[in-house]
Amino acid sequence: MSDYEDDPAVFSSDTLPSDLRFMATVANGYLGTRVFGDVMHINGIYNGANGDSCRADVPSTVNARLTIPDERTFKETYTLNTRIGVFSHIIETQNFRMIQQIFAHRTQIHLMVLTITLERLTTSKEQCIVQIKSSFAPHSQNIDFVSGPDFMGAKYIYGQTLTPEVKGAARQNVHMISVPLPESLTLLPEEQRNSWVFLTAVAGTAEQVKACFVEGQSLIQFDQLYSSHVAAWAALWKQSCIHAKGCRKLNQAMYGCLYYLLSALPPLKSTDFHYIGLSPGGLSNGGKGEVYHGHVFWDQEIWMFPNVLVFYPELARILLKNRIQTLPAAKVIAGQQGYRGAKYPWESAVTGFEVCNEAVYGLKEIHINGDISFAFQQYFYVTQDLEFFQNDGGWYVVSNIAEFWSSRVTWNPLEECYDIKGVVVKQADVVLLGYPFMYPMSTQVRKNDLVMYQGVTAQDGPAMTWSMFAIGWLELKNVSQAQHQFNKCYSHIQEPFKVWSENPDGSGAVNFLTGMGGFMQTVLFGYTGFRIMKNYLYFDPTIPDNLGELWITGINYLGNKLHFQFSTKQVTIVLIRPCGFQHSALEVVLSDSGKKFALNEGQPVTFLLEPGLIQRKCPAAASVLSNKL
Repeated sequence: MSDYEDDPAVFSSDTLPSDLRFMATVANGYLGTRVFGDVMHINGIYNGANGDSCRADVPSTVNARLTIPDERTFKETYTLNTRIGVFSHIIETQNFRMIQQIFAHRTQIHLMVLTITLERLTTSKEQCIVQIKSSFAPHSQNIDFVSGPDFMGAKYIYGQTLTPEVKGAARQNVHMISVPLPESLTLLPEEQRNSWVFLTAVAGTAEQVKACFVEGQSLIQFDQLYSSHVAAWAALWKQSCIHAKGCRKLNQAMYGCLYYLLSALPPLKSTDFHYIGLSPGGLSNGGKGEVYHGHVFWDQEIWMFPNVLVFYPELARILLKNRIQTLPAAKVIAGQQGYRGAKYPWESAVTGFEVCNEAVYGLKEIHINGDISFAFQQYFYVTQDLEFFQNDGGWYVVSNIAEFWSSRVTWNPLEECYDIKGVVVKQADVVLLGYPFMYPMSTQVRKNDLVMYQGVTAQDGPAMTWSMFAIGWLELKNVSQAQHQFNKCYSHIQEPFKVWSENPDGSGAVNFLTGMGGFMQTVLFGYTGFRIMKNYLYFDPTIPDNLGELWITGINYLGNKLHFQFSTKQVTIVLIRPCGFQHSALEVVLSDSGKKFALNEGQPVTFLLEPGLIQRKCPAAASVLSNKL
């Protein structure tokens, strides 16, 4: 493990967390599990009607605890390597090493993999036996599994969820084929090393699960299962990365946040399943009795989406596409509440109807509509993807939300304006007006809001709150206050695998992607001062002295990919991949000096620290649609 000791992307420990809720998770956007947990979850597979809806538990085939009997002296190491998306358990004795690895394949998304390797460390010829204790049982509290005939020597079970989400909806199908685990494995005296691969395939039909299992076995035969998974993660990290020079604690936190966020998202080119969206607890959590039940909230659009958008606009598009697909349900909800247009549910699962178990939130947490339309606007500003709005349904979402607001407001004759009455005030609400919503206000008003709400906001509240205060103080160039607020976020990171809890005492949602999203935004939009505007990408960096340098690779704007290097004194921008269309060529314009720099591929542009913007060299006239947006 010495090769990884200084790598901030690798989290190692010789013990497991005392609370196993804070175990590392492995997932690929379709399939996910908490390491050494009894269940797996599948994106889009829920059980229960209306407010009883939750992610359906699928029995985990990779929860295996390994021991080497008769060995009294040994060293154990547990490692989550976020660079390759693999969890490892290593036992080393005087003569042998056992390596257990668990991963959800990054591109073959229907595959969950457990590998066990035994190798000799000395010239000893004695045999080594590893005992395996598996918790797998072909049963679920949410799915009526039955056994089918074995397939290629593997066990096959299939079933349907017990209760559909809404009356009349179909129960969902789950099919699983898995190589059974033996009670023990043996490294024979004549063997120096041996490996075993235990493959699990999960899908929605018999035909698909069999095809995926066959594909997995083929990859094993050609020794490509593990390498293809590792290569896919390497490609992801090559596209996007955040690194703070000399700040190991921050780097570890950022790698953890990005890893868990990407784990909950599908591969860039995955098209064989309908992706539901990002839940606050990620894909590996949300079963019955767990916080948020795997549902999709405003957390997706406000707290997680901005990070996804600037790094992976194609994945941001997938998140918005699900809101397009659930628009018919949102229109029904609006009509049921007596309004026009579309009213999105506070909690969403598969159908797009309300699945919150308390009616008041569905009626009064109506900012979900504004959150969704804001995400659509931000997507358009970053990509100028007219096709998405003209032909793929994006325009129908924002226009129907506008129609809802027009029927929801009440005219106030005294103030001569419209009011939106009957809504729940929440944490960081006023602070969000400054960022991300950029409501016009003086610096004094912005400061007053921050000071007042810091004093009345619960100190033990959700993790994302303090990130927004930090961004506000960075806007005002008050670095000490910003750092004080930002540092509060670290109390939500549970060791050793950098799993976030919703609240600092460990309560609430676990693997809290919402908190991670806020934390990432402090770095991506706070220190940099990035603001996504209609016709340009604004920046106004504030780099604390203790941060040194901040490197951000993979910012996307109008199809161009950019690298930024910020220090306390200067900024360097490199165009690392141009869009390919002349009309999207970019330039940097500095606000104070008025200097302009063309951005040409591979040619760094460096200037002293000051605000500025990145825009098209020759901005095209805005279309009718862009004016509407």
